Amino acid sequence: MEKYFSDKDYRMLYYDSFFKTFANSIYAVFTPVILYKAGVSVTMIIFIFMVQFLVMGIFSPLAGTLLKKIGPANTKFLSYILKSISMLLVLVADTNIYYYLAISIIQGLSGAANNPLNTYIPSKIVNEKFRGRFNSCSYILRCFSSIVGYVFAGTFLIKDNNLIIVLSVFMSYLIAYIALAQIDKNKLQYEVKAPFKESYKYLFKKSENGKLKLVSGLRSFIIIERLIAVPLYLYISLNNLKTFTSLYIISTIVELLSLFITGEKLDKNREKTFNIISIIRGITTTIFLFAKNVYILMINQSVYKLVDDLYDSSYCALQQSKVENDNKDTMLLSIVHEISLCLWEFSILLVFLIISVVNVEATFKFMFLCSLWVLFLNAILIKKWNNNSK
Repeated sequence: MEKYFSDKDYRMLYYDSFFKTFANSIYAVFTPVILYKAGVSVTMIIFIFMVQFLVMGIFSPLAGTLLKKIGPANTKFLSYILKSISMLLVLVADTNIYYYLAISIIQGLSGAANNPLNTYIPSKIVNEKFRGRFNSCSYILRCFSSIVGYVFAGTFLIKDNNLIIVLSVFMSYLIAYIALAQIDKNKLQYEVKAPFKESYKYLFKKSENGKLKLVSGLRSFIIIERLIAVPLYLYISLNNLKTFTSLYIISTIVELLSLFITGEKLDKNREKTFNIISIIRGITTTIFLFAKNVYILMINQSVYKLVDDLYDSSYCALQQSKVENDNKDTMLLSIVHEISLCLWEFSILLVFLIISVVNVEATFKFMFLCSLWVLFLNAILIKKWNNNSK
């Protein structure tokens, strides 16, 4: 284990992961629930995320521009400030359409500045042969941080103490920024002169990275399920914020106990591990489709959260390897991945938005069905992707 913690840059990435996850665990899981609890309709919540992803996709090359001008840590911190402002707006939710647009745009710009760096920075810092283990160590820290975040959020949301939540989110992001600022900047140089032009030129260029863009796009179904379908579906089914929070705490503890043994397996056989995780994740998604019993939903959520994060850990290891080994600029590929992902998410949510106007329950079912189909398709595409790389 020493080799995973002795390197200063590794440790700084771990600190960043821990503290930003505390804030993100409040922001990501509770945002749709807070809005719904405040009386915002499911259709409007989908609209907020839809606009957010559109803005995020269009402006993702902004991450390249900022990285070149102000560096990775300052770019991340700018995104953290925007996300803190967005969290404040969510907590004091209004019913005005322009208010929702403001939330969407701020969230979108925050993601545009931040998300491409989530792939780029590890691909430059972490040794390829340790990448699976690094991702799992990072997820373990994130589990600890998430548990604290869920307990904290549940406690203060029930008490409607929004100021403490916003201040805590910002302070966590500030500590994450301080950690990132310690990383060797020479490893993260970015030289592309026109990130916007180059990104969109490469996005529409037919190349061997078509599979990367397709896999990234299809992954959007998985992300929509995680960010919108599961939290809202569970909260509506449970109809109790305290129970909802407790469920996420329990499922994260189960996840934490399992993650200690997964990293080396990811390093040894990433494709096989990815396929096994995909199958288990598919089973949990199927249960969400048909389960009505609260206790079955609670047990299923515990398994779902475990395999969902393992799925992401395995996917990130595969993607980081692809980005690092490609002849193209790694930041450029990260940006193109994010544009593709976000534009897919926008298009998919537009369809879900239309369905939700007619039948909200059918929207959730359709989300789960689409996610199930994509799990199978992505496993096939990644197998072909790896075979072509050999």
